[in-house]
Amino acid sequence: MSDVRIVTTDAALEALARELEHADAIALDVEADGLFAYRAKLCVMQVAWRNGESPGLAIIDPFLVHVELLRATLSADGPVKVLHDLTFDARMLSEAGIALGHVRDTSVAARFLGEQATGLARMVESRLGVTLSKDLQDHNWSKRPLGPREVEYLSADVRHLLALDDILAREVAAREIEAEVALECAYKLGTALRPPKDDRPLHTRIKGAADIDPVARAVLRRLVEARERLAETEDVPPFRIVRNELLLELARRKPKNEPDLRRALGRDRAVRHLEAWQNALALGLADEPEPKPRMPAPPPDLAERRALDRTLSTWRRERAEERGVDPQVIVPGHCTEPVVEALLEHARAGTELNRMLLQVEGFGAFRVERYLEGLRALVTTTG
Repeated sequence: MSDVRIVTTDAALEALARELEHADAIALDVEADGLFAYRAKLCVMQVAWRNGESPGLAIIDPFLVHVELLRATLSADGPVKVLHDLTFDARMLSEAGIALGHVRDTSVAARFLGEQATGLARMVESRLGVTLSKDLQDHNWSKRPLGPREVEYLSADVRHLLALDDILAREVAAREIEAEVALECAYKLGTALRPPKDDRPLHTRIKGAADIDPVARAVLRRLVEARERLAETEDVPPFRIVRNELLLELARRKPKNEPDLRRALGRDRAVRHLEAWQNALALGLADEPEPKPRMPAPPPDLAERRALDRTLSTWRRERAEERGVDPQVIVPGHCTEPVVEALLEHARAGTELNRMLLQVEGFGAFRVERYLEGLRALVTTTG
C-alpha cells in the first residue's frame, strides 16, 4: 500500500505527531492480542487524517516506538478523533499512557439514528457501499512482520472512517440530535476507563456455578485459581488453558484419583496440567463448603418501580415518535434507572426534580430543560 506510512521509529512518530496537530480530524483504531495473551497489550495503532484536501494514513508499531509521543495529539486538546465503538480503544490507549479526549464515536451516531446493526463493516457498507474484509478479525496482532495482507486489513479500518463520520454527522444534524450524540460520546468515553462493574469472584461468574453443590463450588474456586496461575505463567487467556464448561464438570464430578481425573478430562488439552488439577481438587475438597451466593433482596417497592419504568418507557417512545428520532435520544438506556429513582424521590419527598436529574450522568442539562415538566407529570409529588 504505497499511500500507507509505516511508523517504526520515534523520529517518524514525532514527525507524524506534528502533522496530526494540524489535522481537521483524525480517524483512530487500535489492535491488541487479547485472544492470545493473559493481559492484552497494544499491538498496532492506525490513524487516518484529513488536513483540508490532503489525506494521510499511517500504521504505528507500538513495539518499536514510544506511543506516548502522541499523548498531546490524542488528548482533549488535540484535533477531534473519530473512532467506531471507542471503549476498547480508550482502555488500551490508557494502559499505554495516553488519555484519549475530544472524540466522536460513529457507533453512537448510528445507534442514535436508530440503526439496529451498528458494526463498522455494516455501517461502511450501508453508507459508503464498501465491503470490509473480516479475514483477520481474530488475527494475533502481536506477530511480526506486518505483511501486505495485514497492512491492507489494518488500513481499511480507518481509511473510510472519516467519510462515514461525515455522512452520519449530516444525518445527525438533519434529525437535530447533535447535542444528544455529543453527550453520549462524552459519557461513553468517561465510563470506558472505570473498573468493571462485575466484582464477583471469578469462579462465581461461570455459568452454572450457582447451581452446583457447596462442596463443588469450593472445588471450582480452587480450579479457577489454578487456571489463572497457569494462564499467567504461559501468557495466554484462561480459556486457552481449559474451558469453563470442563472446570464446572470437574467440580461436579470431583474425581478422587488420577484415572478418574484423566477420564473426566478426556482428550482435552487441559490434561497436560494434570498435576495442577489434582492439587486444586484436593485443596477444594479440604476447604469449607461454599454456600450458594445470596441474591440481593428485591426492593420493597419493586412493583412501583417497575410500573414507573413502564410509564417512563411509554413516555419516552411517544416523545421519540413526536420528534421522529430513536428513543435513546430522549432518554438513553443507561439513564432510565437513575431517572426512575429521581422520579420516585421527587414523588415521595418532594425533592427538587430539576436538581436530581442534573445529577444523572449522561442525561444532560438540555434534556432537563426540554423534558422537566413532562417527566414531572409522570408522578404525583407527595412532599
